[in-house]
Amino acid sequence: MRTKNKTIVWGACKRLEEEYDLRTRETRLARLLCGASAPTHAPPLLKQLHWLPVSSRIQFKLCTLIFDINHGTAPQYLSELVRHSDDTRLRSGVRGNFIIPRVRLHVTDKAFFVAGPLAWNALPSDIILTSSQTSFRKKLKTHLFRLT
Repeated sequence: MRTKNKTIVWGACKRLEEEYDLRTRETRLARLLCGASAPTHAPPLLKQLHWLPVSSRIQFKLCTLIFDINHGTAPQYLSELVRHSDDTRLRSGVRGNFIIPRVRLHVTDKAFFVAGPLAWNALPSDIILTSSQTSFRKKLKTHLFRLT
């Protein structure tokens, strides 16, 4: 059991390093495409290029996968990782939320079975209740741009 926990911790640290690396590359590429100098602040450049920051892009991908699970177009192995809140007496069950499992380690918050439902449940109802994937992606990207 200890070895497994060490692997999980190491994997999460590696993912954080990879996310930092992606953010660095994204800002460098944005500066290059916009012809900006190195000390130029990156967020305005990302908005100019209409790019989501890396953290928002991760949320976008998670929500898109959960949308596919919700509409039955995702692979079976992903569908088996998450569970709907089926209790219709609760607002969350009617809204289409997913159950967020309790985890003992903060590191596992980044696992799909936790992060996916967490990202989905945080979305406004008008986005969740969208039936078309194209309009869902469009509304989601607009929503994430407003948050950044």
